[in-house]
Amino acid sequence: MPKKNKADLLAAFSMEPKDAVAFFRAKGFQITDQWQEMATEAHARAFTVAKAMRMDILEDIREATDAAISEGITEREFINRLAPALKRKGWWGKDTWKDAQGNDREVQLGSVHRLKTIFRANTSSAYMAGRYRRQLAAVNERPYWQYIAVRDDRTRPSHRRLHGKVFRWDDPIWQYIYPPNGWGCRCTVRNLTERQLKRQGLVVERGEDYLQMVQREIGTDVETGEVMTVDHPVLTLPDGTTMSPDLGWSGNAGALAFGVDSGIARKLGEVASTDLRSQVIQSLNNSELRQKQFGDWVDQVLASRRAGHGLASVGLLTESLAKSVLQRTGNAPSRLLVIGEKQLLHADSDRHRKAGLALSPEAYRALPRMLANPQAVLWDKKNRNLVYVAQADSQAGYKVVVNAPYRLKRSEPAPLDVVINAYQAPMRNLRDRNQYELLEGTLEGME
Repeated sequence: MPKKNKADLLAAFSMEPKDAVAFFRAKGFQITDQWQEMATEAHARAFTVAKAMRMDILEDIREATDAAISEGITEREFINRLAPALKRKGWWGKDTWKDAQGNDREVQLGSVHRLKTIFRANTSSAYMAGRYRRQLAAVNERPYWQYIAVRDDRTRPSHRRLHGKVFRWDDPIWQYIYPPNGWGCRCTVRNLTERQLKRQGLVVERGEDYLQMVQREIGTDVETGEVMTVDHPVLTLPDGTTMSPDLGWSGNAGALAFGVDSGIARKLGEVASTDLRSQVIQSLNNSELRQKQFGDWVDQVLASRRAGHGLASVGLLTESLAKSVLQRTGNAPSRLLVIGEKQLLHADSDRHRKAGLALSPEAYRALPRMLANPQAVLWDKKNRNLVYVAQADSQAGYKVVVNAPYRLKRSEPAPLDVVINAYQAPMRNLRDRNQYELLEGTLEGME
């Protein structure tokens, strides 16, 4: 990578790489003919390269991109590693494909230019998604976010117009303009305290007042000939100028991938009505889409057997259990239930499997359902954590252990409610009144 480009990348994405790696490794796979076939939301959750129609080719490109983010290899190293493998498999240069009507069309497969684009697009999105997660965890101290453009001769005029503008972290505008906002975008966001805001004389604006959605054409479906359109954001600023992200870049990758639930959890804490909070939490916990997305994540982690720093949302802690935790620990839980790659693979460890304690893949996939509708929830007085019990009979049941609130590591900006283990346990152990207190539900023979 040229020194100038590398310096730009480091300046714009100065953050711990592990957050970027977590975002990238949490992505699934999606094979597409054209990039437009995938909505922005899907791009945030799946890794795709247009016209990489074979899984082995997509896997090669993904592994090289993973190395670029996790090992910090340069753009040149990325190309030198990947190009020979793609050439050997015939995914290089131009090719002729037939459309649904049998007409020939020329397509571009691999090239140095395409690999540069893949490298820059995926590394920038991953770094900024990781940065978003860290900034979201610090909103109690730094609730004001400022858009920062590089402002040199390569900066888009529309991106320059946003430079210096400040919006609250929960302003809807960040769902559309959190960088990157296009190919090669080097913009970033810095978070500010109330004191910094006043000292610098900055004004907090209402971005939602500037926002409107318009229909934009994104291409033509090669199979049907149909013109494809999407809803696309346009910001009209107070001086009459406008800003709009590039097509396909109008989504906050971090929020779409793993930040939405955290935002919901924070908002729920501000709702005064206990009944309303309970209804919303239960509705979200039983969402079929949430459970399907979690199941896809489980399949990927169990297949790769590679424990990174990725997290997945399992659901939201119910109102009654949040109160129980607060009463027993003096600490308010985050309300966001998550599990990490390391915790999932620990639960499915060789030791657990050899001892017959590990759950089935189907059971791991069903963790959101178990936590949303457990047979019982216990308080482990010795270890001071929650124990969810599901699929129990008179002999054994599934024991899911949740530490709430809990810091996955000392450097974690804010605690979460973390599933730290899941395995089969004898009922006789869970009926031990000296260790466990029944909080909710029933457990045969425990009363």
